[in-house]
Formats: sequence, structure tokens, C-alpha cells
Amino acid sequence: LELHYLQFYCQQIYLPSFIFQILSENKKPLKVILIIMDNCQEKEATKIDYDYFINEVSSRRNPSMLREITHAMQKLKDPISLAVGVPNVNTFPFKKIDVQLKDGSNYELKENELKAALQYMPSRGYEPLIQKLQELLDRTHGPQDWSSRGILITSGGQESLHHALQMCLTQNDSIIIPHPLYPGSIDIMIPLGPNFIAIEQDRFGLRPDKLKEELERCRERNIPLPKMMYINPTACNPSGTTLTTERKKILYKMACEYNFIILEDDAYYFLHFLPEDPVSFLSMDTEGRVLRVDSFSKILSSGLRVGYVTGPLPLLRRMELHMQVSSMHSSGLSQVVVHKLLDLWGDTGFKNHISNVKKFYRDKRDSLLNACNHYLKDLAEWEEPTGGLFLWLRIKGLKNCYDFAMQTCIDKNVVIVPGNPFFGFDPNISCDYVRFSYSLAEPKQMNEGCKILAELIKQELKKS
Repeated sequence: LELHYLQFYCQQIYLPSFIFQILSENKKPLKVILIIMDNCQEKEATKIDYDYFINEVSSRRNPSMLREITHAMQKLKDPISLAVGVPNVNTFPFKKIDVQLKDGSNYELKENELKAALQYMPSRGYEPLIQKLQELLDRTHGPQDWSSRGILITSGGQESLHHALQMCLTQNDSIIIPHPLYPGSIDIMIPLGPNFIAIEQDRFGLRPDKLKEELERCRERNIPLPKMMYINPTACNPSGTTLTTERKKILYKMACEYNFIILEDDAYYFLHFLPEDPVSFLSMDTEGRVLRVDSFSKILSSGLRVGYVTGPLPLLRRMELHMQVSSMHSSGLSQVVVHKLLDLWGDTGFKNHISNVKKFYRDKRDSLLNACNHYLKDLAEWEEPTGGLFLWLRIKGLKNCYDFAMQTCIDKNVVIVPGNPFFGFDPNISCDYVRFSYSLAEPKQMNEGCKILAELIKQELKKS
């Protein structure tokens, strides 16, 4: 067990390879510990001016007194409440809520748990769930410093992204983005009027060499450096690529050198198909430069709308103040349901569930790849997705796939997504890419759909 944890820490903090040799040969454990301690001596933390990353609107947000009182009441035992105007739970018609799981197990929400689920709660989230998430993050990404880092529970990952971008960006601020990019993020950014530094990707994710060129160009021309990098590192939507650990290390060093924060949108982290789990930016964040967004939408339920963002307390506080006057808090019922489920499963049950979900989508991906290889291999090209839900294809010979996807295919009852929205910061772009999703269709439907698409592509090529 000790060996396992030592190996884990070595991987997380990138200790020299000779330590692995010592571990594998089972030499003196004390020697190993001393080497690790020597490599892990605390360095003086870089002082980050978080005000630099907070725009004028966000900096003007003040705490909502009523929301602050709600938070304060959570810490009291049987308070005499003559303050906040919350409804009395005794007037609610619900007595208990039963949750039945597919494996035959079940749990109930009743009494205090049900009261918590149905009542207003602090904007930051349901405290027992926050504790569970801290444990999950510690296990998954290595022990976190919870004295300087926190968790904010949001209505899905999308709300996390919205509040983070709204907090940081303003007109003409620069933001680094991968090229192409998830439209749900682009659509938040565009009204804020930023300058997009779009960096191309290859099969290993965003290219650090291209980013370096752009950053140096900014310096040479006295153009303000970017405040943020948005990245979808695992099974990127739409490309399906996963950023390598080596590239993450380079990008993190660049964030420190050029003083930007990393918005790590990792909705597909638990849908990664390769043998080794990805190493996150959060796990290597020694300076407090990472806002990490996670979500239960892809692994538990998209309708529950439970996501969470982890990051430096000063930034989370700004986002929390935004929540206080918008959604107020993520669904209390959903938060309590998720907490009870994680508590029932424990670490082993959660891992078993994730393993089953991964296998389900990996099999789906393989079925779609088989259909594409059979019908489309001479008409399109693609990279095998490393996880997630999508396959990104370039149609050979079609300069712009928008009308093809939105009209020609729909007329034949086949629905795909044109690639144009993934380059939405450039409305005039002609795009020869399309995105397939393999999450819903059955193998028979995939074959039928790809067969129809092959015929439609051939017809389009004849026209041109």
C-alpha cells in the first residue's frame, strides 16, 4: 500500500525517473522518502495578483446580505431564526423521496436530508457534497491545499464556464483557445468582445510551439498578453484528442511565465478510453493558476445539472457572488441526491460505475469507427477519439459542409453537426469538417447512417 502511494506521488509531482527504479527494486523505504522530501521542499509561493484577472464588473460585485446570512445559519445549531425570508419546510407536501438504482440498491431522502434538499442553501453548495468532492479530487488529482483552494457547486459545468469567463473577460482582453472549440464556450465569449488567440491542434492536442509563437508576437508588438487560456484537455469536443502530460507541463510553465490562468474544462475526464488516467492541470498547479471545471452530466445524469469548479479562493469568491444574484445555488435536491449516491457507493462503487460507463462509450465508439471504415474511408478522414462522445471528420472535396449537414442530410433523416459552429469566433469561415456523436445511435443505425452519408457525399462531389 505504501509503495502504491509513493508511486502515485512520484507521478503527480514528476520526480526523476531514478526514484521509480528505487521503488521497483524495493530498496530502503527511508531512502525513498528522503529523496521525495528533498524534491518536495516547499518553495516560496509565487504571489499572484488575482485582481488582474477579475474584470471591472466582477470586481464591483458585493456580497448579498441575505445569502451571507443563509450561509452563516448553516453553522448554527437550532438557531432562533427571525431573519431570512425562507419558506417553512413543514408546508412542503413531500414526506420522503425514494431513489431506486439499476443494480437493485436504493436510498431515501427523509427528515433532515429532505429538508436540506428542498430548502434554500448557501450559494457555494451543499456542505456534505463539497466534502465528498474534496475527497474525490484528492484521490483523483493528488492531495489539494484546501486552505487556499475551494469548490463551488454549479448548475452543470456550463454555469461554471459562464461565471468564470464573465468574471475574467472584458472588451479586447485576449484569451487563448484551441482551434476548433466547443460552441457552448464560444457563445459565452463572443458577447464579451475578447481578442481570440486561436491555436491549432494536432492528434496530441493544442500545440505549445504555436502558442509560444503567438505570445512572443504579442510581446514584440506590445500587445497585452492573454489573461486566460481555455482548454478542453481530455477527449476534446469536437476533435476527441487528449492533451499529453508533457504538453500540459509545457503549457503550465507558459502560464507562469506569461501570467495567465488556465480554465480547465474537463467534462470528459472520466470518459477517457486509454489505459492510464490523464494527469490534470490541477494536479500540477503549484501557483494557483488553474480553475478546473468538472461535471456529473456525462457520468450520472445531465438533467441533475450538478457541476463544480475547483480553484483559488479569491476567484471562486467572485464567481460565488455572481451566483448569489443569479441562480442563487445549484438545485438542492440534485446535490443531496448526488451526495447520497456517492456516499452509498464509496470509492469502489464509484470506480466500478465509471468503468462501466467507459466500456459502454468505448464500445459505441468502436461501432461507429467500424461503420465509418466500411462506408466512408475513401470519402473522409479522421483520428480515432481517445474518449468522450464524438468523432471529428473532414469530408474530402467539400469546401463547406454547412448546407450539406443542415439540409441535405436532414432531408434524408440523418442528423450530424456541421463543423462551422466550432470555429464560431470566425463567422465567415468555410469548414469541411462535421461532427458525429456515437452516444445514442445503435450499431445498426450507425451503419445505415454512414451508408446514407456515403451516397450523399458522392452526390455532392458530382455537383462540384
